[in-house]
Amino acid sequence: MFVISDFIRVERMPGFSCKLCAQCCRDRIVVLYDRDIERLSEAGFSDFYEEASELELYLTGAKYRMKLKENDECIFLKDDRCIAYEYRPDTCRRYPFIVGEDFILASISCPGIKWDEEGDAEPFREPSEEISRALRRIIKL
Repeated sequence: MFVISDFIRVERMPGFSCKLCAQCCRDRIVVLYDRDIERLSEAGFSDFYEEASELELYLTGAKYRMKLKENDECIFLKDDRCIAYEYRPDTCRRYPFIVGEDFILASISCPGIKWDEEGDAEPFREPSEEISRALRRIIKL
């Protein structure tokens, strides 16, 4: 089973502290933008992506997606840690949020979200640029 979307719109940015559970690295489609491909390729990684489906392209504006292992884990996940963390894609950099100019989406399944705390949206804004533009095109946020 794959998670396509588990995001809800929130009025304020919740707090966040990663639990290092690697739940976000399993059973998920990780879309990749051109700058993700460039960043990972320049770091020496190869054969890590494939073409996105028409639906993925329409929903996210991303032409590619991460390859997954046979067990549906991210190709970069090893011993519950990312071997490409420093060069990780924007999808991973922004998770568990998508921060647009005037909206914030938060994952309802991420155990690291602190719903009762106030967080800082700025670190998530730049990695959200491309997907927030795509989302704005197709849905009213």
